Amino acid sequence: MEPKKDKAAGACDHFQPADLAGLAEDHLKAKAVPEELWEGSRFGYGAGGGSGPFRAVYMEVERKNRNWVVVKLDRRKEDLEPGDAGFKVIREGA
Repeated sequence: MEPKKDKAAGACDHFQPADLAGLAEDHLKAKAVPEELWEGSRFGYGAGGGSGPFRAVYMEVERKNRNWVVVKLDRRKEDLEPGDAGFKVIREGA
């Protein structure tokens, strides 16, 4: 039996920037883009159905200095615009 892997303190079950970075890497790998060309790539993700004061969230990550950096995090009190939901490619690196 494998040991149970607990979430880090303060972690939640909501979609996180690390999840978006994973989707971005999967996208680039599926297109056979070499990792050295990921620099400058930017991806977004939006989701609704939030609880509390926020109804939706939209975030973007960008590849900078071999790391994924959150460059936009927008928690919204209103629903997302139709084009903001789900995964989207903003810019693919050189």
